[in-house]
Amino acid sequence: MAQVIFLRYMPGDTLLHKMDGRLKLFCLVVLSVAVGLATGWIHFLVLLGATVTALVWAKLPLGALLRDWRFFAVIGVVILVANAVFVPGEPLLPYFPLVEVSQEGLGVGLRFAGRLLLIVMVCSAVMGTTPISVLRDALEWCLRPVPFVPAARVAMMMNLTIVFVCVIMDNYAEMVYAQKSRCVESCRNPIKRMKFLALPLLTRTLQRTEEIVYAMESRCYSETRTQPIFTAHKADWGVAGACLGVLIFVSSG
Repeated sequence: MAQVIFLRYMPGDTLLHKMDGRLKLFCLVVLSVAVGLATGWIHFLVLLGATVTALVWAKLPLGALLRDWRFFAVIGVVILVANAVFVPGEPLLPYFPLVEVSQEGLGVGLRFAGRLLLIVMVCSAVMGTTPISVLRDALEWCLRPVPFVPAARVAMMMNLTIVFVCVIMDNYAEMVYAQKSRCVESCRNPIKRMKFLALPLLTRTLQRTEEIVYAMESRCYSETRTQPIFTAHKADWGVAGACLGVLIFVSSG
């Protein structure tokens, strides 16, 4: 069975793998803001070049990532079609007999779909080169000075959310392959097919949740623990500066 690797750490010995977790979290936020502010095609090309460079530099398996991005590609196509059809504007094909596709709607749809795919790529580059525990510690370090915010609790909630997303994706992929081996796809009733998939997926997810809760209780989990030590090098600051430069370029245009 092919493993779902989206949002999953893949060990390596590259600069991005060794980068300080705090600066990596900073790069994630900065690039996400830049994606949200992008409007022109030059902005999207610069962001695409930066994310592809990061993925190649980190030596992540692009083929496997492309396979896992198919779901988001479908969402992007739906967003593109919906905006092209329902956003009013000058018709792209005036004499098209079925639906009226506007030029303004097509542009809006392309921008929204591009932002979605770029965010997915940025998250893949960061998550693929960073253990979830490092991200948790970095988030806790950033939230610790904020008053009235339980930094350790918020960081652990983020940690568990990513873990459960990976668990759900793995269970879903396993069940899809199991159903294909049992020819469930030959069933034409969509309700039965949903029943065969949704109920077992929910059951296994709840079982896995219970196992994690018992494991944390058996290890006497506490929010008071030894604080991690972070060390930033010049190369780490260089990568963070490059991401900040991308944000400045996008926001100034």
